[in-house]
Amino acid sequence: MADNWELIGKSSTSPRSNTNRAVVSTRVPKTENIIFIGSEYNYDSFWLKNMFIAAAYPFVKDRAKFRICDKVTIAYIDYGYSNAEKLAIENLKNEISSEVKEVKAIKNHSDMINIFKNDRSAYKIQDVAIFSHGLNGKITLNYNKKPDINLLKSDITNISSNSFMLTGKLYSYACRTGMSDAFSLRLTDTFRSIAEAKPDDSLAQSIADHFDIEVHAFYVRSFYGDIIRQKSKKVNNIPISQIITNSLVTKKELIPNSSIINLYDGATEALRPFEALKHRGLAESGFNILGIKSGAVGEGTNGYSLWRKTGGRALPVGATDIDGLPRSMQVFNKK
Repeated sequence: MADNWELIGKSSTSPRSNTNRAVVSTRVPKTENIIFIGSEYNYDSFWLKNMFIAAAYPFVKDRAKFRICDKVTIAYIDYGYSNAEKLAIENLKNEISSEVKEVKAIKNHSDMINIFKNDRSAYKIQDVAIFSHGLNGKITLNYNKKPDINLLKSDITNISSNSFMLTGKLYSYACRTGMSDAFSLRLTDTFRSIAEAKPDDSLAQSIADHFDIEVHAFYVRSFYGDIIRQKSKKVNNIPISQIITNSLVTKKELIPNSSIINLYDGATEALRPFEALKHRGLAESGFNILGIKSGAVGEGTNGYSLWRKTGGRALPVGATDIDGLPRSMQVFNKK
């Protein structure tokens, strides 16, 4: 039989007749970015009702944080938001350029976990941002209400460790994700060192370790008070909050049944970005009787929530009510 092999160089041989070689290819997975928006019951406030929704806007506009991807999922807790407020969530899609854009309503804990688990053979998670309340050791997406929709360490281990891209990142804008859930720390507001917060035992570190990704989180409480309007701002020496309130009170009388009130009065430029969204039952505390005013009813902001047409003016920052720990977001990597 004739030799069917020929020498190539001095170290390898190849069949002379084999012209159809197998082609080795690597399929690059598509990428998915996820935004979680928690409910807001804690403050019952015209000023703060939409703080989690608004905070998502500057995040998706920041291409360093919210990188280009093939699919975007906007997942919100479907409790406590009016139709007008849900429209603000839906409109977040308009700020995003992506092949697939989905808005999903979360009704329970399983819905939330399934957002992480969904279709990971087709899409790997790239960037996640969570805008929500939080406590030591847990992200409380439906804080102060039932059902409990919390993200815990035990949930993380039930999600495939291969769910994220190798370059994946998660940003938690909830309170204290970077601090241990040790009982002794839950009411502690003064620390002598970072080590006292036990960050290695935190939810942030657990997420980083399990998925081998970069996690950005606060040791301290997060502050959302300036997301929609800057509280300290004044126009002609009048606080912006008072200007907004005066416009709302006037327009509520003129168009009492409007689901969305444009607060711009045609003259005050500081009002141009703002709207009031109808929300029956919101901030109905206090009274206004014979000129004696108290609470949100006395203020005139009851029954509506404040919205900024272009979303939040800034991302949340660390609060100042905890001493001895950095206020900035900290980065956690796999240990």
